[in-house]
Amino acid sequence: MPSQRVLFHCNGHGVPKATVNGEIWLFNKSYTQYIPLPISDVDSWLKTPSIYVFDCSAAGMVVSAFIELLDCGTSNYPGSSRDCILLAACEAHETLPQSAEFPADVFTCCLTTPIKMTLRWDAWDMAAEICLSQLPSLVEDPNAEFQPSSFFTEQLIAFEVWLDHGSEHKKPPEQLPIVLQVLLSQCHRFRALVLLGRFLDMGPWAVDLALSVGIFPYVLKLLQTTTPELRQILVFIWTKILALHLNEQLIRV
Repeated sequence: MPSQRVLFHCNGHGVPKATVNGEIWLFNKSYTQYIPLPISDVDSWLKTPSIYVFDCSAAGMVVSAFIELLDCGTSNYPGSSRDCILLAACEAHETLPQSAEFPADVFTCCLTTPIKMTLRWDAWDMAAEICLSQLPSLVEDPNAEFQPSSFFTEQLIAFEVWLDHGSEHKKPPEQLPIVLQVLLSQCHRFRALVLLGRFLDMGPWAVDLALSVGIFPYVLKLLQTTTPELRQILVFIWTKILALHLNEQLIRV
């Protein structure tokens, strides 16, 4: 299917670090020793569209080598950088975190079982406890009203602070994936859309970042809304997405 991607998942726990040339380590056929695998070979096998998950120490080294491979035009599939998603567990100089309190493959668990993992990072744990602490009173009194968690409100405030001081050259906002989830809540939707519009207005890099965390299906669904106050900001956001897409098409031509 044209919309599907090939997934390459490198779970490199207990193996040597990725090399400076961007090689990852695999067992030989007899499982007796490790052998290096150049990222260029993987690129030639997978083609595009594809998604790479490098859950290994010095994962950033592999990403750098992959980007250099495409920028130099040595890839067997020119232009594949636009059709590849690279996810790395750590930077080039870092090793994978190890703690008895968490799974060995923390990064993989964040991707495959995000709910379970979020219940472990302090913010989500506190938000869950606040909600659960209301259960006794709700059970005892049928007329008691559930008090919504302030977690999403706090995340929107933090995102707004980043918008006031952030830029392309600073660390991306950690709240962006959460803001997308907030779009599902009617009480926070308008404010989330306004802040999201401000973010996309910062430039094509911001639009590309938002698309990488999955904004497209959210906006596409919300465009069907009949709520008048949401239409203007939704059209603005959709225009930013189309502008980036058209610009990429012109570059390819």
